[in-house]
Amino acid sequence: MNAELMRRLREITPEERALLENGGEIRRERYSSEGEFTVDSSRLIGPGRLMDVSTHTRFAHFPLHRHNYVEIMYVCEGSVTHILDGGKRIVLREGDLLFLNQTCRHEILPAGRGDVGVNIIVQPQFFHTAFGMLGEGNAVSDFLLHSLTREYPSPLYLQFHTAELLPVQNLLENLIWSAVYHDEPDGRLNQLTMGLLLLQLLRHTEKLSSNSGGMDKTVLRALQYIEDRYASASLEEFSRAEHRPMAEVSRAVRRETGSTFKELLQKKRFQQAVSLLQGTSLPVADVAYAVGYSNTSYFHRRFREIYGMSPSVCRAGGASHSHK
Repeated sequence: MNAELMRRLREITPEERALLENGGEIRRERYSSEGEFTVDSSRLIGPGRLMDVSTHTRFAHFPLHRHNYVEIMYVCEGSVTHILDGGKRIVLREGDLLFLNQTCRHEILPAGRGDVGVNIIVQPQFFHTAFGMLGEGNAVSDFLLHSLTREYPSPLYLQFHTAELLPVQNLLENLIWSAVYHDEPDGRLNQLTMGLLLLQLLRHTEKLSSNSGGMDKTVLRALQYIEDRYASASLEEFSRAEHRPMAEVSRAVRRETGSTFKELLQKKRFQQAVSLLQGTSLPVADVAYAVGYSNTSYFHRRFREIYGMSPSVCRAGGASHSHK
């Protein structure tokens, strides 16, 4: 990371100075109003901003709390230890990213001077651009969908190990720089940067820690399987690879996502079909085959049922292409 930026991030904040000089605890009123300890974005984020960055307060225990926004913690150097409600311990080391939804309650153990963590504070609407870039039916977009619409009742968190991913590091540095130096007035560039960051993470789900929780790991793998293998994917093949009965996998996917495996697979295939129709000159029959349909008549019929138009009209730019 840029040396000047790291110098800024290492600086002792007034709150940290008071903790070093006087000891004591985190001043709860700085972060939250009365009642349950819910960190309020309005206490941390600049006026009119959808995303902001603050350094994690070191030298003191941060008691059990949750947020009314999505928090992304990135560890620039050293380590930061989180204890999730229920006792699960997560140690974030240099280059690690932790996504926490609004339901996830956690505490943070005291960090030392050499432990530099950055909290990226994100309002829900900030993710609209990124969500459109990601598509649906994958681990990252599922986290955003359930977190931002509050349809997911359980705590949900994702931990990525990104120290060796230079594109991810560069995008994070851009986000942090723009927030620290306030050099992106309308936020559009940051929204695109966030979308690119999430796309990079989606390409590297092997860096998704096995600690990540809140969703059945088989379902996370199913979402990634559909993302990667949509043209040939099948519930039978995936269940065989997981050594789990198809009915059991099907129930888990429906329980976690609200959609069946078949529905998620179809959605992915037709989203890709629209992309090919509008971005290439491939004949419709070839588009159908490319996304997994050898029966062109069936593809035409389902396309019209879903989008209310034929593939040819879609290619010509007719109407909107929202999925029914």
